[in-house]
Amino acid sequence: MFYPLMLAIFLPLFIFARQIETFYGPVEVEEQVLLELIDCPAFIRLKDVRQYGVSYYTSYNEEFNRYDHSIGVFALLRKQNLSLEEQIAGLLHDVSHTVFSHVGDWIFKQQHEDQDYQGSIHDKFLEKSGIASILSKHGISVHEVMPKHHLFPALECPLPDLCADRIDYNIQGAFHQGFITQEEAIEIFHSLQFLENHWISTRADLMKKLMDFSLYMTKNCWGDPVCHFASTWLANALLKALEIGAVSLDDIHFGKDQEIYDLLLRQKDPFIQEQMYKISHYQEFFHICGPLEIGDLKIKNKFRGINPMIKLENQIARLTELDQEARKNYEETKELIASGWQIKLIENQPTPIFS
Repeated sequence: MFYPLMLAIFLPLFIFARQIETFYGPVEVEEQVLLELIDCPAFIRLKDVRQYGVSYYTSYNEEFNRYDHSIGVFALLRKQNLSLEEQIAGLLHDVSHTVFSHVGDWIFKQQHEDQDYQGSIHDKFLEKSGIASILSKHGISVHEVMPKHHLFPALECPLPDLCADRIDYNIQGAFHQGFITQEEAIEIFHSLQFLENHWISTRADLMKKLMDFSLYMTKNCWGDPVCHFASTWLANALLKALEIGAVSLDDIHFGKDQEIYDLLLRQKDPFIQEQMYKISHYQEFFHICGPLEIGDLKIKNKFRGINPMIKLENQIARLTELDQEARKNYEETKELIASGWQIKLIENQPTPIFS
């Protein structure tokens, strides 16, 4: 009787457990709720929502998507043996992004709010997408897996600290941009520990590369004028497409980047054509002012540089306290972002209208 009983208890785990591929290597997953979430259409859709949104169509066309990022965040949390609820929260934290990621902030006028648009609708998205039903089947409520830093400090925390979300998009982004190799990315992954509500690394050399990447992207992607204008133009095109019935709110909330972008390119509406042309020819419509030039407007965005905690022997300190060059680069970038960019608009540019 003993062996049949043991088989009845453990056989389902062997049947249903499987390896999930992540950027950091395969992760063995046996919890059915996780497997069902990873396989559900709302999560798989993230393969078609690019990490850098509209910047894919201007400056950053690497194939890095919200699915790869979300799986990476999950892998980081799982390695630290954090609660199932926090692992689920990490897995799902980006699932409510609209098409083109943070362009949703511009469409719904939340680009300068404390909470971004996808965060403000996260619970409603989980309900409407069917994810809440999967969670409920396993005795978990939407409230228990909301990605809020006071609930899950390993997943989310204020800058300049590291959190699982921030760690992964910097690691994978730095790899795609050539700041680190995949071997170095794996070394960073294994060097990290979550202790007393802080992510701490023992590799100051590699964390300096990660900081350099975060400063570079703050200046040249996440907060730069190209992203500002391209996000504005794409939001304008989507709002006009909504107005004329070419797209729906469901297309924006549940659609895929390339499908919606191609749909916009096919539109005959002159205003939509103008906005889409501007995205792919942004150099024709503005430039950043030189030292003696007077701009038409100033653009200021959020500083998103990281300043990791490093453990050396018995000492734990910020990277900027241990490395003077890192401190100089960090402070200079922070000052640049705080001062913003003076922008000169280029007027009277004819926009081709395609029949």
